[in-house]
Amino acid sequence: MPVIYALSHVPPEVCAYGMAKYSRSSASMRDSLLELSQQKAEAFLNTFYFSYGHASIADLAHVPLAIEQISLLAAIEVVDEPLWDGQERSTRYQDFSESPYYTPEAASSKYAESVAELFLLYETLFGEAEARLRERYPKPEDMKVGPYGRTMKARAFDLARYALPLATLTSLGQVTNARVLEQQIRRLMASAIEEVRNIAQGMKAAVTLAEPFNLLEARLTHRNIPIAEAIREEMNPGPIAPTLTKYTEPDQLIRDIRGRIRTLVAERFSGVSPAESGVVLHQLADPVDDMLAGLIYEESALSYADIITRLHDLSAGERRDLVSNLLALRGPHDAWPRAFQQRPLIFDVTVDIGALRDLNRHRRVDKVVQRLDHRLGFDSPPEIAEAGMASMFKSSLEAHYLHLLSHPDEERPYLLPLAQRRRVLLRMDFAEAAYLIELRSRSAGHFSYRRIANSMWLAIRRAFPDLARAIKVTPMEEFDPFER
Repeated sequence: MPVIYALSHVPPEVCAYGMAKYSRSSASMRDSLLELSQQKAEAFLNTFYFSYGHASIADLAHVPLAIEQISLLAAIEVVDEPLWDGQERSTRYQDFSESPYYTPEAASSKYAESVAELFLLYETLFGEAEARLRERYPKPEDMKVGPYGRTMKARAFDLARYALPLATLTSLGQVTNARVLEQQIRRLMASAIEEVRNIAQGMKAAVTLAEPFNLLEARLTHRNIPIAEAIREEMNPGPIAPTLTKYTEPDQLIRDIRGRIRTLVAERFSGVSPAESGVVLHQLADPVDDMLAGLIYEESALSYADIITRLHDLSAGERRDLVSNLLALRGPHDAWPRAFQQRPLIFDVTVDIGALRDLNRHRRVDKVVQRLDHRLGFDSPPEIAEAGMASMFKSSLEAHYLHLLSHPDEERPYLLPLAQRRRVLLRMDFAEAAYLIELRSRSAGHFSYRRIANSMWLAIRRAFPDLARAIKVTPMEEFDPFER
């Protein structure tokens, strides 16, 4: 008969050691863990993880982290990890009108004023939207007052969030294995944003230097249950992952490639493609062209189609040499750039940042996110016009965007609202496309990403009608205002 049991109160690195020991010992997990200590685990990991290169051991150590009081701008970079599991404060269900916000060091005197403009618009949109929604969708007789009120508030937040500045503070919790965490910290340390680099330093310190928050000890203390010192020492073995996440210097490959691509963009790929929100489906043709287009896409303001067109001004040999020269920058342990990952379906999506944050959670989708650029403008969805607020919304944001130009470059990203348009390449296979479309087109979803999901389905129907018929899409007109 098989013997199966769960584990609890096991530090991540000790757990990784215990599981890895199966390959070199016939002992049970129970026996292995009982004779282990954090120090023994560190010695083993230093030998087999670093000296012998058994990196898969780090996959067995799962590390939970709370990352709080960071800007929406920084949170977008933190969660942009393919194997990331976590949750963030929801702009669809929480009121951010009293939220504090991030202020860069040496911020200009106009910074607070510009942030206040957006928060005022947020409050105005919410108040107007909630009143109009209650008028348009009266409470059904079979619905209780509490759920009805919460639903109307949530629908109002769906509109109001377009005005939230990216400086708004949020919090998130994540669970990753140690290998992903190490890669995540290295990527964040190479960020162009100072706040993100500081967050990376804090994440590293939290797992390699600081004692973790011990829930069991906190509960016993809260209930005034005495803890013997020997037991307290046993309960607190030290930092949660001091060994598996200690090599987290900034990712130099990201920096080197980014520098070379920015030079290339300035020389051959400058300008801005028209930025109406929507979806354009491309199919993988030339792999080399797609690899280069992905790298250029991140640093330009051009659409995928425009980049491919300009790439053809280079000879096939020049394009191959460019790829070879970029890959020559790789060190012995560097992975290939994320933009080089390829899937058969390539959706070039232009969408507001709020919806992009929701779409960014699909782990099986390869994503290439274009840098923020205020020149792409902001989205003004028809739902705001239906609520009678289009004129006020547009005039307020147009004035705000004019003021943006007087702010230093390093401040501008924080002063962009969630309505700001941003381009992203979503690369996927047909199964993931079906999953994303079916999930994100549901009536309970935010209308912005519902519209994207429907547009993706229409694009697939034009190119692959037989496959599209098997996708259970929810059309935009199927809408239940009381479903959440």
